[in-house]
Amino acid sequence: MDRRLLAAVAVVVMFALAGCTTFFGPDPADPEQLSADAEYDYDVDRDAYIVLNRNNYTAVYNVSAKVTGDEGTIQFHRTDEITIERALELRALQFRHTDGTIDRYVDGEPTRVHPNGTTEPIATLSVETTRHRTIVELPDDEGQLAFTTPRHGKQQTFETAVHGSYEIALPPNTDAAIPLLSRVTPSNDDRREVGDRVHLQWDEVDSSIVIVRWYLDRDLWLFGGLALVLTIAGLVGSLHYYRGIERARKRREEVGLDVDYEDDDRDEPPPGMR
Repeated sequence: MDRRLLAAVAVVVMFALAGCTTFFGPDPADPEQLSADAEYDYDVDRDAYIVLNRNNYTAVYNVSAKVTGDEGTIQFHRTDEITIERALELRALQFRHTDGTIDRYVDGEPTRVHPNGTTEPIATLSVETTRHRTIVELPDDEGQLAFTTPRHGKQQTFETAVHGSYEIALPPNTDAAIPLLSRVTPSNDDRREVGDRVHLQWDEVDSSIVIVRWYLDRDLWLFGGLALVLTIAGLVGSLHYYRGIERARKRREEVGLDVDYEDDDRDEPPPGMR
């Protein structure tokens, strides 16, 4: 095969694998996933409200505070295990207007659902994905965008799409209060408990990421038990060491190895010369 043709093919492959978009441009997101059902809490006074669950998290963002995307769009991404940026997978996408109207996907098509229950098709709320970004076309400059995305593990890194006030609800029966077992970056300003969840709160987030690592409540008991066992083991070891020293001292005394040099009179002059 001609070398120039091989070189051209190699360039195409490199762009396809490493470029910001596919060779033919951004791909549309999966309409079935976008149409999934979910309930979101829109009655919050935070610019970002995130609820962590076992296998996913839900997010509600105030789009007027967005810091990503061009005019009329917002972008999302995540960082994988080897710190490569990837497009964030969105499910159950919704947009709530200030008047309570909800834009969402129904049977794979963007649809406007009015408060009275009537619906109509819309041309906005389209979603495109590249290798590194998920791009959402916003129906309005004011309102709240909500979605669900999969997750796993006991740590989550959020690439901040909006700046401002944040609230993150940890999974049930977990906490992030002990630094040795958890991590919160940047440090939260406040916290509250709602049922079996701990909510971390920030008054103002202007960093590019928020990192939260938590532990199960039962992990705290296990850690406390382990610390107690190690403490007892240390005390027993110290006592055994002390007793060993005492036994050695007594044996030295029994064989006459311990001499009290303070009472030694060998430095005194011989009798008769004192």
